[in-house]
This record gives sequence, structure tokens and C-alpha cells, in this order.
Amino acid sequence: MPRVSDHRRGVALLDVMLAALMLGVGLAVTLSIASGALRAEQTGERRLAASWLADEALAMVVAMGPRKYLLAEPMDGYFEPPFERFSWTLELQQPSDWEAWHATATVTWQDRSGPMSVSIETRIAPRQGEIEDDPYNWKPIDPLDREERVWGEEDPIATEGSGS
Repeated sequence: MPRVSDHRRGVALLDVMLAALMLGVGLAVTLSIASGALRAEQTGERRLAASWLADEALAMVVAMGPRKYLLAEPMDGYFEPPFERFSWTLELQQPSDWEAWHATATVTWQDRSGPMSVSIETRIAPRQGEIEDDPYNWKPIDPLDREERVWGEEDPIATEGSGS
């Protein structure tokens, strides 16, 4: 059986060491990319939760009415668990009695990269007319006849079924 020279054994050892080094670099790069993707996913989750919470804060303003909310509720604070890491701030401004309220909800939280925030701006129209703004009785002033608006004077489905 032929003997392998010492020189050949050294080259084989060098090949194995280079392969191990390349494998280590490849694994390090893969773990780094996976770690970055996980951080981005967590940041996206928090940003989505903050957007939902800001929308909820604005929905409360719409439900109560901006004027009543401004007089009765706080304009900033922290959310209840499990969202206690998020704080919120509302800004309500009314240019005049007949113009829409300008509402801004801002939700902030602390992330690994520092403070983060999401802001949602919208307009909330005041209720016009002499009727008191009563959220339990939001009915139109004039009754709506939806069938008349859609079908006009004659109902085409009723006339198709009756004709022979």
C-alpha cells in the first residue's frame, strides 16, 4: 500500500481548515441576517399595535364627540395592559363652529433603537343644525327612503315577476 507523503497530509489539513473557516463565516452571516429580520419583525409588530391603539383613541373621540371628549376626558396617558409600554397623546383643535375638528392621535413607545412613535391625523365633522349632539339618537333629520333612491318610482324586480 502506497504511503501518502507528509506534504499531501498538510494540504488536506489546510483544505479542512479553510472549509471550516468558510462554513463559520457563512453561519455568522446567516445568523446576522436572521437576527436583523427578527428585529424588523418585532418593530413592525409594535408599529402595527401602535397604529391600532391610535385608531382606537380617535374612535373614542368620534364616539363621544370632540367637544364632550375635550371637556371630560384626559388628553394623554398610558394604555392598559397588555399595552402598558405604549403612551398616547391627543390634540383636538376646532377652527370655527362650522368647520371640522382637526384631531391627531400620537402613540409612543421605547424600542431598542430609541423612542418610536406613530401619529394619525384626521378631521371630525361637527353635527350641524339645531339638534343637540346626542350619540344615542343619531338619526337623520329627514327620513331616508332607500328603495326610492335605488329603484325610483317603479321596482324593476316586482314588474319582472308580475308580467307574463
